[in-house]
Amino acid sequence: MVPAWVLLKREILFEHDASAFGGASDSMRRPRSGEEGEKSMRRARSGEDGEISMRRARSRHEEEGSTRRSRSRHEGEGSTRRSRSRHDDDLRGGREESMRRVKFRQEEGDSMSRYSMRRASSRHEEEEEEEEEEEEEEEEEEEEEEEEESIRRASYRHEEEAMRRARSRHEEEQDESVMRFLSYRHEEDLRAGRGEDSAPVRSRHEEDSWRRGSAGPSRTGGTSTTVKVPSRQDIKDAILVYLQSVKPDAHFANPPQLSSLRLLRPTKSIPQLCEDIISVVIASADKNLVAFYAGPYRPGNNLKGGYLIYDTSKNSLSAVPQPPFDYSRADLGLGSVVLSLKEGKEDTYLLAELTKKRGCTTPKAALSMWRPSAAEWVVYPASFPPELCLPNCVFQADMCFSYRGSVLCWVDLFKGMLICDLMLHIDGRPKFRYIPLPQQSMAYDRFEHPWRAEEFRSVACVDGSIKFVTMDGYGQRPGNELSLTAWTLSTDLCHWNKVNECFVRDIWESKNYLQSGLPKILPLFPVLSMNEDDVVYLVVTRRKVVGCQVEYMGQYLLRVDMQHHKVSFCPQNTEQIRSQPFASQCSAYVSAYHKGKVKARKVEACKDKELIWCT
Repeated sequence: MVPAWVLLKREILFEHDASAFGGASDSMRRPRSGEEGEKSMRRARSGEDGEISMRRARSRHEEEGSTRRSRSRHEGEGSTRRSRSRHDDDLRGGREESMRRVKFRQEEGDSMSRYSMRRASSRHEEEEEEEEEEEEEEEEEEEEEEEEESIRRASYRHEEEAMRRARSRHEEEQDESVMRFLSYRHEEDLRAGRGEDSAPVRSRHEEDSWRRGSAGPSRTGGTSTTVKVPSRQDIKDAILVYLQSVKPDAHFANPPQLSSLRLLRPTKSIPQLCEDIISVVIASADKNLVAFYAGPYRPGNNLKGGYLIYDTSKNSLSAVPQPPFDYSRADLGLGSVVLSLKEGKEDTYLLAELTKKRGCTTPKAALSMWRPSAAEWVVYPASFPPELCLPNCVFQADMCFSYRGSVLCWVDLFKGMLICDLMLHIDGRPKFRYIPLPQQSMAYDRFEHPWRAEEFRSVACVDGSIKFVTMDGYGQRPGNELSLTAWTLSTDLCHWNKVNECFVRDIWESKNYLQSGLPKILPLFPVLSMNEDDVVYLVVTRRKVVGCQVEYMGQYLLRVDMQHHKVSFCPQNTEQIRSQPFASQCSAYVSAYHKGKVKARKVEACKDKELIWCT
């Protein structure tokens, strides 16, 4: 039976690429593992035991002091009585002998009191030394934790900077290649104007050297035709043909098990211009459709790639080319929304890409739309809402989806949601509206918060309602004080209503969690169920620290029923989940003809193909 909805991984590269980018970066973005949590709990408990022992020692010291004082008073009274009897003896037997005895006893009492005082002082000094040692140990442990945290953050910043530099170098190399090509064409135009018959002959080796920006000796002689440098349109056409050759291979499973969607590309027909397209990223989904970014392409970056649309009802992929290149435009994160439509009796779709204009004091938007029937991109200029036009206001879409068949939604999980109703175009210009996140939820700054928003927040359309789930206090409070809170947006899209709340400690104390034997690990990547109210799926990753390295030990997917306080979990046997799983109802639209093909994995077909893993 095909499930009603599925959980997919957003992105997985080839294994060697995944391992290259996985280890250090992933460990920097995550909270402490279970063993670290247990260690901190033990430290906390040891600190509490130390305080209790100190209080007990003080109380014992005070009791001993009161006992000594009462004894001294009792001894004083006894000595008074004895002194009176001695006085009578002195009167009867002699004053000198009694005086010697009294003096001896006084000296003996003084020595005993000095001895008791020395003992009390030594005990007090020992207690103070023990307190100082405990404080030093606590300070050393805190310094070690701070040092480990600083090492993780420094490593994360170093990796981000290295990736940014790599991207900038790649863009500079592309710009240099374009400039060399333009210079080469200019030289050809000048030769044609002077009436020269042919351009200088370049061999393949010289042509490759010229493209790299250096000259090399020719290994061939004679005359030959000029090597044609591919134009931008030639590159787009080659990429489009390549993307059209990719085939889908889906394997769906009921949540909390993770489903997979593999994209198979032919190994013998990969053109040199498409070697950078080694992965895809899910951008959005609607009904039977799933939209992908193919390759490193994003609007405004001039990198190779495009779009892929997967249709589960037909078990087919269709390729969509890039919009016309405009360097003045920049992407807003995950800004590509797919919308399933009907044109007569035929099923079709609309692909919309939201961009912003670079370097403007007042942010300006543009909505690019693609329809298969038109086979071209149409760009509609627009303006952002006033709430997003304030100074230093940055909107970055972490996720996007469609709502009610005509509303496009882009969500910044740190800030709020931007919506556009296609039915309310005014003079051909899209009209945008901004909906902030609930005021009661904790506010975070994207540029000051060290973790990704998808680690503790998510928004989705569930049974015709837009819902928001957040882990309040993430990164600011201990794990047992964090609360998982669910909100529902009103039907008029004006205000949020709090529907349920569950503490992380309730998850840890549930029967199934305790029976699993797992330590108290903070769950991450909340995902709302697509067909069940108040049900959230979470990812629990078990790690251990060995020296300065963090080792992966296993992963689990949790199903949390917030209303009935029930927890169930499923071990994750596939590759490690490093980002928020993607929930989609595309599996519900698998036709009877394609069910067998979708559920079965074609092992023979994979022998002569390479895989692009889509998650």
